[in-house]
Amino acid sequence: MNAMNTVLVFLEQREGVVKKSSIDIWNRVQELAALRPGTAVSALLAGPASSRQLDGSLGGNGVVYHANEAAFKLYNPEHYTRLVVETMKKVAATALFFADTALSRDLAPRLSVRLKASLLTGCAVDDVWGADGGGCCQRAVYSGAAIASFAPTRPLKIYTCTSRPTRSSSAITSGAQASVVVLEPSSRTREELFPLVRRMVMHAGVRDVAEARIIVAGGRGMGSAGSFGLLEELARLLGGAVGASRAVVDEGWRPHAEQIGQTGKTVAPALYLACAISGAPQHLAGIGSAGIVVAINCDPHAPIFDIADYALVGDVHLLLPKLIEEFQEFLKKR
Repeated sequence: MNAMNTVLVFLEQREGVVKKSSIDIWNRVQELAALRPGTAVSALLAGPASSRQLDGSLGGNGVVYHANEAAFKLYNPEHYTRLVVETMKKVAATALFFADTALSRDLAPRLSVRLKASLLTGCAVDDVWGADGGGCCQRAVYSGAAIASFAPTRPLKIYTCTSRPTRSSSAITSGAQASVVVLEPSSRTREELFPLVRRMVMHAGVRDVAEARIIVAGGRGMGSAGSFGLLEELARLLGGAVGASRAVVDEGWRPHAEQIGQTGKTVAPALYLACAISGAPQHLAGIGSAGIVVAINCDPHAPIFDIADYALVGDVHLLLPKLIEEFQEFLKKR
């Protein structure tokens, strides 16, 4: 594919479903590329995925190269690295975008070394493609106490990004649709260089906090692991996911997969409900891209209130049951 400037977006799938965070990155990159004459956007999808999802979710002009092979169903570092490198050369891409996920945090550094490319992590797509067009990235450092700016030094650039869904980026899906090209099978992908030792999966039906549009998160102030049943009930009513602070995970009350913050996951939900979370800088660094933040805390001076859009001062054990009851009544009337 020959173009003045070609960008490649990596579409991550799990169990045959393309992750929403990857689709958000694709749509946002497409929208920004439309403002840059001479820029083409392609995508790479590794592993089986529903053709219906590809046809209905990926908007804008561009080509999705689909490696629809069983060897790519589960993440294999060597197989994925080889596939991305080959595709980068095929489309002559100058930049590669990932959604900021656990997979990309492992794969992107490998590709940076293999391709001798600049790697910028934890970026926002809009910052990378800002008005100056320099590909710079800004993110919080020193536990959120400062904002640092990073610039790529190599011609080839790799970004792991977050992207908050907006009206414009979702509206792009109603226009043109991307075309899908199935890549020819490669015999090399059948080499089992890394045999599967053990497969660990989340419980069925549990939403990933990195994917959720609504997150109900709890801190140490919840008091015990049993108290998170209130958060699970509220998250179920709202169609969201349960998150946790590092202190909660350290106590063993919740799994690490739910941890949000500097040493956990960076999230960008439309609604973030922080329950009994004081608002340590490390936690705030993970929710900087959240849309609306609602905080419940018994301490009126808690740092979380400094960034909250709505604040409820009180005991979560008294307020949460009332919130759940109100939502139940509201949903009954719908």
